[in-house]
Amino acid sequence: MSALLFYAKKDAEKNRKTFIFIIIAIAVSTANIIIINGFIDGITDDFIERTMETSSGHINIYPNEQDKYIEGLGIKEQKLEILEGVVAYSPRITAGGALSYKEISKSVKILALDPSKEKRVTILLSKIDSGETLGANDKNGVLISYRLAEDLKVKFGDEVTIVFEKGNAKVFKIKGILRTGMAMDANTVIMNFVEAEEQLDLHNKASVILVKLSDEALSGEYKSKISRELGLQKVKEWRQEVESLWSSVETFKKIGATINAIGLFTGAVSVGVILYINILHKRRQIGILKAIGMKDLQILLIYILEAIFLGVVGILIGDTLGYTGTKYLEAHPLPEPVLGYIAPRFYMYLLYDASLITMLTVILAAAYPALVAGRMNIIKAIWGD
Repeated sequence: MSALLFYAKKDAEKNRKTFIFIIIAIAVSTANIIIINGFIDGITDDFIERTMETSSGHINIYPNEQDKYIEGLGIKEQKLEILEGVVAYSPRITAGGALSYKEISKSVKILALDPSKEKRVTILLSKIDSGETLGANDKNGVLISYRLAEDLKVKFGDEVTIVFEKGNAKVFKIKGILRTGMAMDANTVIMNFVEAEEQLDLHNKASVILVKLSDEALSGEYKSKISRELGLQKVKEWRQEVESLWSSVETFKKIGATINAIGLFTGAVSVGVILYINILHKRRQIGILKAIGMKDLQILLIYILEAIFLGVVGILIGDTLGYTGTKYLEAHPLPEPVLGYIAPRFYMYLLYDASLITMLTVILAAAYPALVAGRMNIIKAIWGD
């Protein structure tokens, strides 16, 4: 084995310029896998974090299937107050409506909440792009999403008319423009819970109650406990709320896998073609090695070991490039018009996965040229046929 390793190393050193191209191809393929998968992880983690920050508690309580709203909100809030492990809660009302400014109108999604309670559960009200946030006593003020503001060409301080789904209409002042990086950026209006109650005639009702626990790991246990205490069946953990994101995540993963496959294919072709050409140029040497007693399997192993040697060098360089590139992009996110920015995230498993996949690809790419070398006829090889 030591002789095989020695010959493989010497052969690689003699063909330094040629094999540099193989190393570059392997390094680029490895770095590509790390950075692409880092982006997928970054987008996935951002989606989950933004959902938790703006749209979900550790536990979310919904009306029963046959009901549109949670009835008896006051009593249910009292029960949550005394339930050990519940840190905070925030009731919300969601409804449809229309927002008008000058001669332009748009359908909107109305989200009503109590600012003092909401701030204890999410950071939604801090996602202000311009203007200021909603205060506890702002009955005549609203926040609107930035895309809605762009469509209507309004800014904070302007007055708009909101028509509620029950037909009531009222003029509100825009206190701030909201940017969350989530779906609510499309057409959402946020207002005070009390004002929505009056306009929609929904006293002592809510569409959902977000609950924050002392420990998110207890969400599974508290799901049943809260359902039992409040007499409601539709109670969800935060993990269930982010399940809808996985369809988007799966799309990103498929795109990433396609890009990675293209990079690996390019690297594999480079390795296979260059090794094959190298073997054809060394037919006489292979014939002489066989003539002095080297077996077909040993010849095959020489070129497999040579490919592994090149793979190790290329993968180490690729790991370095991938790590450096991912950390740089993590510190310098790329601007994105909807999400605000996107950035990869580095985890150690990215290095392990990329290294293993690339090495397997290199070995498979080297298999055919190595088999050709191992099966060469001694006489034809010596004569260069």
